[in-house]
Amino acid sequence: MIEDVSLKIIILGASTVGKTTIFLRYFHQDHTQVLSTMGIDFKTKFFKFDDKKMKINYIDTAGQEKFKSISENYLKGTDGVILVFDLTNKETFDLVTYWHECMKKNNKSNIGKILFGNKNDLEDKREVTYEEGKELANSIGCDYYEGSAMSGENIDFVMNEIAKLSYNEWKKTGDNRNSIRLSSVGYIDIESTKKRHCCKSK
Repeated sequence: MIEDVSLKIIILGASTVGKTTIFLRYFHQDHTQVLSTMGIDFKTKFFKFDDKKMKINYIDTAGQEKFKSISENYLKGTDGVILVFDLTNKETFDLVTYWHECMKKNNKSNIGKILFGNKNDLEDKREVTYEEGKELANSIGCDYYEGSAMSGENIDFVMNEIAKLSYNEWKKTGDNRNSIRLSSVGYIDIESTKKRHCCKSK
């Protein structure tokens, strides 16, 4: 398959927020035997937006302090980012601003962005409200969703949605057409599932 465009999407967040579990759930429908990422891991998925064949490289980053410089280096030239925090750990929520600033520092142009609150299956341990997540997302200019890598809720949707958002941002400088049409023949049909997956306040 010859791609017209290749885009890079990075998953950022503190250690233990579930970035690698999200990664495995999306690509393998599995969340078992997850070890912390040591540096960087990446996988590829193909989409078709408008009439363009898109190669999307998803990059899973380590959140530990000793790997922060590695993660920051991979931010350069990024087309999209999913900022992840753990709904049961307020400290990881507070660190979202740090990762967002790192992203802005390494990218001059606008990119696709989503803020994702993981582990909503642990509702009784929640430390961050939906309203707090939504407020932060509004302040950094992106959409907010909650879900669970453990149950799989919203994982496919968010990973597909960031691909579309990243393409739309790329298109502003790389392609002047205004509309986006997603083909369901041999590719992922994202648009048809969007409304069903939007989070609501609990």
